[in-house]
Amino acid sequence: MSRSSSTLRARLLRRLWWPLLVVLLISAGYDYSSALGRARRNQDIALGRIAIALTSRLDVDADDANDNDIGRHLARTMAAMQRTDKHDRLSFMVRSQGGELIGGDAALSGLADATGSDKASYADHQFGGEAVRVVTFAHLSSLGPVTVVVAETTHRRQAQARRLFVDTLVPNLLLITLALLLVRSGVKVAMAPLDKLSQDVAHRGPTDLSPLPQGDLPAELLPVVRAINRLMERLRASAQAQQAFLSNAAHQLRTPLAGVQTQLELAMRTSEGPQRERLALVQAALHRMGHTTHQMLALARSDPQAAAVEDFEPIDLQPLLEDAASAWLDQALGAQVDLGFDAQSAPITGSAWMLHEMLSNLIDNAIRHSPPGGRVTVRCGRDDSGGWLTVEDEGPGIPADERQRVLGRFYQVPGPQRGGTGLGLAIVSEVAQRHGAELTLDSRDDGSGLKVSVRFPAPC
Repeated sequence: MSRSSSTLRARLLRRLWWPLLVVLLISAGYDYSSALGRARRNQDIALGRIAIALTSRLDVDADDANDNDIGRHLARTMAAMQRTDKHDRLSFMVRSQGGELIGGDAALSGLADATGSDKASYADHQFGGEAVRVVTFAHLSSLGPVTVVVAETTHRRQAQARRLFVDTLVPNLLLITLALLLVRSGVKVAMAPLDKLSQDVAHRGPTDLSPLPQGDLPAELLPVVRAINRLMERLRASAQAQQAFLSNAAHQLRTPLAGVQTQLELAMRTSEGPQRERLALVQAALHRMGHTTHQMLALARSDPQAAAVEDFEPIDLQPLLEDAASAWLDQALGAQVDLGFDAQSAPITGSAWMLHEMLSNLIDNAIRHSPPGGRVTVRCGRDDSGGWLTVEDEGPGIPADERQRVLGRFYQVPGPQRGGTGLGLAIVSEVAQRHGAELTLDSRDDGSGLKVSVRFPAPC
């Protein structure tokens, strides 16, 4: 994922994880170095005590033995100390101020501290092919000033360093893992309001322009939500203005068209012959224009943006069908089509004018495509899943591969047309979508004609 498209959660985690990881690694390194330093100091103190023990033994042996026996006594003392340590080898050297070897290994002379300090000094060297820790200790003994050098191999020190590394690494790794998990969990909890806001916006329907709630949001999100709510309000105002314009346009267009239609009818009464025929053609064209204009305005009003401000309310389909019976009966009689209704109570939630447009377009479409003597039946009712509406005709029907396409705007099934505009079923489809209804086109039970079914969800 590119940096520009990464989520805010990922950015927060990156900004928190890396600094935290660096701090924890520095802390782990400090803990290890501190523990190792303390262990080395304790080991140096133990090595220094071995040197002090040799000097103490040197004072005792100097009083009770000859000079030739002191070296052997010191060697036996060192051998006794060596038995207490099975991991490292101890070597020693004791020499006088003049450089005379009193006891031990003369090869250690080159490892002695040459500064002449009266305090014990420690250094790391190589001796006998191995790494050793060397302490040099100056002492004023019964034999005079002497220098004691004790060398110890570092096997035990290295093993302890490894143990310290593991003992420091494991808890710090656990601490790092726990800290990173806590950071991740904290970021998740902190981002929960933003996730909820995102889900609320994503789950909204296309017509829901109500403001987003601001109650439990953190202060950082309030400016964003307020900006979204202002945008929602502007969209709602724009949709309301569009709806008002379409309603006014529909009203303003009907009035002059009705006036022209009336004048044509009056002119036809006083006309004869070819003039009357031409007026009849003008009247038919005017009727088609009025019908098409009405359908286009209805389609625009049922568009999601325009319908977003439409208030849905409880409605019963039964009175709508009864109104349609009187509205379309004359047209059905003129087309010699038997228009029948079977209306039962079917309560749903919706818009009255949208449902009226749906019924009008379905009945008009059925009448126009039915042959003379044909029959159109409109039914409505309800069952356990909600209200339903069906319109059946005995026309040519719609082929199965064309049924989805006829729901688009201005599309008509190829073949002889009977005054259609290609908008009727598109309006029906738009209204069904606005109401969350399921629209299906099928043949009648006997395989002929067309059966349009609209199934509405149960009212809330």
